[in-house]
Amino acid sequence: MRLGISSLGHLVDKALRGKFKSMVELLFNSIEASLNFAERYDIEVVEIILDPPEIYNKKERDNIIDLCNAYSIEKQVHAPFTDVSLCSFNQNISDATVKSCIDAAEFCQQIGAEILTVHPGVGHFLIKKVREFNNLQLVSATNKLLDATSQFNVKVCMENMPKDAHMLGNVEVIRSFLSRSDRDDIYFTFDTSHAWTTDMNQDLYWKNFHSLIKNVHLADNNNKDTDLHPALGDGKVDFSKILNLANEFNYEGVFIIEIITGRALRRSIKYINSLI
Repeated sequence: MRLGISSLGHLVDKALRGKFKSMVELLFNSIEASLNFAERYDIEVVEIILDPPEIYNKKERDNIIDLCNAYSIEKQVHAPFTDVSLCSFNQNISDATVKSCIDAAEFCQQIGAEILTVHPGVGHFLIKKVREFNNLQLVSATNKLLDATSQFNVKVCMENMPKDAHMLGNVEVIRSFLSRSDRDDIYFTFDTSHAWTTDMNQDLYWKNFHSLIKNVHLADNNNKDTDLHPALGDGKVDFSKILNLANEFNYEGVFIIEIITGRALRRSIKYINSLI
């Protein structure tokens, strides 16, 4: 089992302390803290959160690329997800999100990361019928993204979303997305907390899509209306079942611990190791 961590926990910790002069400093320091943690505790992979995405400015990008390349640890990248939405039926927002994800794929190439996790966005909060337009827009935006990044050695992995996002939350919707997209270069990041909030049929998900799952986010939850990512073992997600499914379908990717605070990383690692 290959275990990794997300830089999310350190990002949130440092943001809550408020001791940063710019968003770039916040991002840089959280990435550095995550890489140092992984090196200290023999963690194989770090998933780097590119949110906020100020590093797309060339000078700042080069500084963070140099930071990442100073560590031999394997890296993944999570594309920006705040204030963006691939599935937005506001074409300007969807197009801007595609561009942001393309920039993230280029960043992957520059640090040797082969996995890029992308959020599909958020469907209409109220009107179910309108969400069909969100679904169609997601297909269009995904095709644009994949066409634009085809020259990179990067797998774009679409993440299943939580209940309140109304996007890619169950097997039928995901199957429809794949059918409409009609491509062989779409992959998935399976988020355990998101799946729990939508009551996803995980057996069916793994049966149908196991060959496309290239990343797993290990995240806990105890409230289906929120997505707070507490320490693993503090919520209600059945991680034993998930690990068994991954083993049954010969999953060879990384399990990324994605929690809201870096202070609980060691406890979460210990918890997952106790289930192996």
